[in-house]
Amino acid sequence: MLLYHLSVVLFNSYVIWYDQQYVEIPLPDGIKNMSFKARGIFLTFWCFALQTIYFGTAVLNDIIGTNATAPKNPPLIRRVKDIVFSSAFTLALYVFATFWGLYLIDEDLILPAHIQEVLPNWINHGMHTTIVPFIILELLLTNRNYPTRKVGLSVTLLINFTYVFWIHYLYFTQGTWVYPFLDLMNWSTRILFCCTSSIIGVLFYILGENIHYIVTPKKKLSVNGSKRD
Repeated sequence: MLLYHLSVVLFNSYVIWYDQQYVEIPLPDGIKNMSFKARGIFLTFWCFALQTIYFGTAVLNDIIGTNATAPKNPPLIRRVKDIVFSSAFTLALYVFATFWGLYLIDEDLILPAHIQEVLPNWINHGMHTTIVPFIILELLLTNRNYPTRKVGLSVTLLINFTYVFWIHYLYFTQGTWVYPFLDLMNWSTRILFCCTSSIIGVLFYILGENIHYIVTPKKKLSVNGSKRD
């Protein structure tokens, strides 16, 4: 799988490089001068960066780690890879479902016309579409030991809560919401949206965990290491 992992890393790296070099998204003055062209305000970029980190870790694991089905004493790089995968899978499904779901309802809610004018279509799909087939292929074709649910969900929810804190920090300091649809909500609706998003994230995590055990019957070990029925 080294060639596959390396190909995804190169593709993702090119998308990020092209975006940083050529794409100028109009943003409020207080935000546009942030590092990396302020892409860090978008959950999409968090997701894409995590995908790239995961596949980069997978490359290192291919070279210096192990891809054995269930190693008794996996090296650190393999353990890190498996933990990162559980969050990368969850975030990829969430970003894909949320972005395209809102886009189908009203594209201006998530991708206003002024951004569509400067964002190449292939960059849009690179960050919002290919993340799912790439991570699903990884789930179906490679070996991993899922972390305990406590560890995996803790890491995933930490990312979730950090981003929620981040967008609220930006609102209170810059007076603007990252995504247009948040402007249409009152505080009760925003809180409900954030809570619902967290629940959906947990469900996507459990989905990935269960698909893992379905497609790898020989590794039917529970998340605490004992055999599953």
